[in-house]
Amino acid sequence: MSQSINILIALADQSDGDALVETIANRFPDIIQKRVDAEAVIVELRRAPCAILLLDSRIKSGYPLSQLLKEISAESKNLAIILLVDNQPQGHLHADLSGRPFFQLTFPVQPAELNFCVNHCLTLLNGRNQPPNSKPKTSSISGFIGKSRAMKDLFEIIRRVAEDDYSTVLIRGESGTGKELVAKAIHQKSGRRKHNFVPVNCAAIPDELLESELFGHLKGSFTGAGQNKTGRIQYADNGTLFLDEIGDMKPNLQAKLLRVIQEREFEPVGSLRATPINTRIVAATHCDLEELVKEGRFREDLYYRLSVIPLEVPPLRSRSEDIPLLLSEFIKRHTVDRGRDKIVFSSESMEILSQHSWCGNVRELENLVQHMAILYSGKRIYPHHLPVKFTVHRETGVELQVSQNPPVYRSENDISAERAALFSLSSPPTPSVDFQNGPIDFNDLINEFETDLIIKALKFTSGNKKEASRMLCLKRTTLLEKIKKKEIDGRWDE
Repeated sequence: MSQSINILIALADQSDGDALVETIANRFPDIIQKRVDAEAVIVELRRAPCAILLLDSRIKSGYPLSQLLKEISAESKNLAIILLVDNQPQGHLHADLSGRPFFQLTFPVQPAELNFCVNHCLTLLNGRNQPPNSKPKTSSISGFIGKSRAMKDLFEIIRRVAEDDYSTVLIRGESGTGKELVAKAIHQKSGRRKHNFVPVNCAAIPDELLESELFGHLKGSFTGAGQNKTGRIQYADNGTLFLDEIGDMKPNLQAKLLRVIQEREFEPVGSLRATPINTRIVAATHCDLEELVKEGRFREDLYYRLSVIPLEVPPLRSRSEDIPLLLSEFIKRHTVDRGRDKIVFSSESMEILSQHSWCGNVRELENLVQHMAILYSGKRIYPHHLPVKFTVHRETGVELQVSQNPPVYRSENDISAERAALFSLSSPPTPSVDFQNGPIDFNDLINEFETDLIIKALKFTSGNKKEASRMLCLKRTTLLEKIKKKEIDGRWDE
């Protein structure tokens, strides 16, 4: 190692420190470690630079843990943090820890998990310290497209995560960013690649069936169980189980999943005998799990067990420099590979695409290319060929200035009708506010604004709820729930 790396260890109970120090020293003999009392963390960080902080969440620092983390983040911008938590509720972290390596490990700390986290932190820190002109070590991973800094970091993390094929992984990211693709890449680069990769979408399987799908069941265990069924956990033995949309899992199944992770065994429905299992669990969600824990809808102990290795997939809008590469691949996939003439996006269209918010991320971009390839095969795509949402400012509803050349497959009457609808939205809905009459109920005001906005979107799409949900960047199911709750079904026709 070219330079010494310091690890600062701050524990509530110093008796826990000997085992941690020994674990790190055995795996990383060149690292300099220092143990301090919890109260001395800030002082020590000010006194000398430190690369990694091993912080016990149980420390008594005089103020909440979230505030302590904010103070630590302010003192050292490049510090990697490994937070040690136990299974009891520790409160909820609101400190902004983005842009730094951050892990959570659960007491009792497993040596393999600790070593992996330390190794991963060192890898990321060494990558940051490379000279600007040095050749990056990362290259693309099969299935991924991108040369942005965010994607190179993601590729490197995937490689490191794959090296440890034991610890659980929690993949976060918006819909359409490719969370399952990340999970597959981790599996394919791990020692489990010769065994099954078993995906399960927790949101797509009805609650009453999910338990049987995951754990299997014995014949006669419930009405309709006419024969034994092998669950997907067992199919993933020695392989990887990918639990997509884990935030939608019900509490009773969360408890059973926690046992699988902790005890490495499970019981099929109707069985009294535990079956040992060697399955790596990779979970994914677009939800704010910390908020779900706060609301009591997600177990805190399961959250900590799943987030041993947290991994964030960047949204497309944060890596717009990758859009030309993605377009090139999708154009080939939906034109040349399907016997169609290629399409080309004009520079004006490319400028619009680079500024689009991409609520649906990469999936939305590919859908756009497929749409354009079918309608405008062999053509150059100008802004007026793009769907309306790309040429309208999402916040103001004002139409962007685009080429007036008529599109190939749309009549002038169609364009005029669309623009007339747009101009009806040119003034964004604003609830009336009059503070002279006394205090304003903030929640009522927001509810009024939300209702008006949904009605306007539905008017604009002629009641097409799917298209309205896309315009509002909402899930269709979320929009339907709001329409039902607000009792506004049909009001857009008034």
